Order: sequence, then structure tokens, then C-alpha cells
Amino acid sequence: MFSFSANGKTYKVKFGYGVLTQSDILTQVSSMGAINNPKDMIKMLPELILAGLQRKHKDEFGYETEEEKRIAYDKVCDLLDDYEDDSTEENPQNGFILFEKASKELEKNGFLSGMINAMEKAEDKLPKTPQDHKKKS
Repeated sequence: MFSFSANGKTYKVKFGYGVLTQSDILTQVSSMGAINNPKDMIKMLPELILAGLQRKHKDEFGYETEEEKRIAYDKVCDLLDDYEDDSTEENPQNGFILFEKASKELEKNGFLSGMINAMEKAEDKLPKTPQDHKKKS
């Protein structure tokens, strides 16, 4: 869990199993390297934060319908704007820093980190395609 402050309030972000199993947030984060559109990259931060707020701030950011989710998403976007407005030279606060914190928090999830490690080990065991048949330039 990590926290951030905006508007004089501290928000705790924790990715619980409920939100991880009922959303596609893991797929979005894992495919981040394939995103070329800056809008899609920026859109990911409020989605991540909204997912992480479900565990500790469901009373304020919870949702059950798609319409409620859109309203909660808009609230998170406003919260992120306020978070960046509170930035100072001594305490820089921007979306990229928050995204890094959220990504690290996702990686700390025991099941997720175990799954990633297992996938990496499986990739290492795959037979390598010989490249010696290609012409050298």
C-alpha cells in the first residue's frame, strides 16, 4: 500500500484481489510497452488509481454500474489535477511519479509478483530460434 495527499486529505492505494480479478488493469499495465498513443498512456493513471482506491476508499470512489464507474473516474481525474496543483519544488508531485508508485505497488502483490516470475522463467525455458541463417548486413 502507498498513499498520496491532495486537498489536505491522504488517500491510501492498495490493489486487492477483488479489483484485480474483476478488472483488466493488469492486462493494461502489462501491455503498456505496446502503447503508442499518449492519450492512452495518460488515461491509464486514473484507471490505476481508481482501482487502487477501491480497497480503502470505496465509500468515496466505489461503483457498481458503468455510469457510477465513469463518475468515479472523473472524480479521480479531478483528484489527480489537485494532486499536481499541490506540487512544490521541495515536494514534486506529478502523474509520472504517482504512476511509478502504483506500478511498484502492483508488483509488490505477492500473487502477481509470483506469476510474473513464473512467466519469466517459462520464457527462459522456451527454445531459442536460431538466427545464424540470416544474412549479416
